[in-house]
Amino acid sequence: MSNGAEEAAVAVQRALLACMGPAAAEQLATAQLRLAWQETVDAAGLTRGTLSSRLVDQSNGVARIEASEPILAQELTLRAEALVHGVNQRQRGRPGATIALRRLAISVGRGGRARSL
Repeated sequence: MSNGAEEAAVAVQRALLACMGPAAAEQLATAQLRLAWQETVDAAGLTRGTLSSRLVDQSNGVARIEASEPILAQELTLRAEALVHGVNQRQRGRPGATIALRRLAISVGRGGRARSL
């Protein structure tokens, strides 16, 4: 991230904290984590056609991931360690990105929804 973009991101983070209070930091961290997840699975070629996944929530470093199809859930499980590493790498240096993942809990989504986040 360039110095100017980094300064702007820090200013936005400060403004969010001032306006929304401490809850903003958690919301920002979750948003950064979801973005890093999406970027990581996109880069790994795991979002194509009807296959999609989303980070539902996280607790204590465990991300709960919902996959659109059983075959994708299986692939995410096989690549879990690399995906966790990729997400954590993308988080480095991002303002507000304070959540580090330790592992994934993967399930198949209900209702056939195809969502990316």
